Amino acid sequence: MSRLLAALALAALLLAAATGQACTLWGAVGSRAAGGGALAAKNRDWTPDSPGRLELVKPGQGHPYLALTALGPKGWGVRAGVNRAGLCVLSAAASSLPKALRTQGKGRNRRLLSGFASVQAVLAEPELFARARPAFYLLADARQLALVEVAPDGTWKVRCLRDGVLAHTNHYLNQALGDHNRKPARSSRARLAFIQKLLTGHPAPFALADFWSYSQDQSNGPDNSLWRTGGTPTKTRTLASFLVRLPLSGPPRVEGLLANPGQQARSFGLGLNHRFWQQGAGVLFKGD
Repeated sequence: MSRLLAALALAALLLAAATGQACTLWGAVGSRAAGGGALAAKNRDWTPDSPGRLELVKPGQGHPYLALTALGPKGWGVRAGVNRAGLCVLSAAASSLPKALRTQGKGRNRRLLSGFASVQAVLAEPELFARARPAFYLLADARQLALVEVAPDGTWKVRCLRDGVLAHTNHYLNQALGDHNRKPARSSRARLAFIQKLLTGHPAPFALADFWSYSQDQSNGPDNSLWRTGGTPTKTRTLASFLVRLPLSGPPRVEGLLANPGQQARSFGLGLNHRFWQQGAGVLFKGD
């Protein structure tokens, strides 16, 4: 009986991890970013059983990158990052799909961060997302933002901007992919409406401090705010913020917050200059 209970508990844990991801992505570029360049942000939401950490990754081939990684059923996965070339990759789950469809295919974060130097280079690879897991990506460099929506059948749609703001949560926005929204996605729609309201209601160019303020906002309730606290002890909540400033010249800057399960939330700030990239690979920050 004890083995059966243990197996059921493990299954429940894995199911929670598989269904809990629900993130908010947003960015600004061109005249909408103070001083030019671009800003990109992600709030990582998950059930309260998945710690995160910051890692410096130096692959055998390709660009080194700073990554926000998180522990899931298959080990530590990359949820956000920025590489030495200045490409930022932020991803979110397609939670409006049934679980069986969301888990098909492979993630693309590691490949994008190690293999590409710009948004334009990514979008020049038409087959890159054809076998990817259904998901949403916010790509950013100092001159461009792109939102990529990947459907279960391998089709993908992209929206690019060189001046303006973009935001995404966890349901398909492109009309051609709208039939894939098979679940209500109530929190996704509420969070999208809220971040869009904040972005469009800010007439001045955005600074990183503005994005930091948005990332911590709890004014829309425990389950629909940008920083979610969860309506019950087991519900999805925000476990990390990852904010990136990509200037037209000079090194990127990354700021954010880790709120790992059972730990006090701790902030971090890193300038990704030459000295930063010279250090050894490994875990840089665990929040404890």
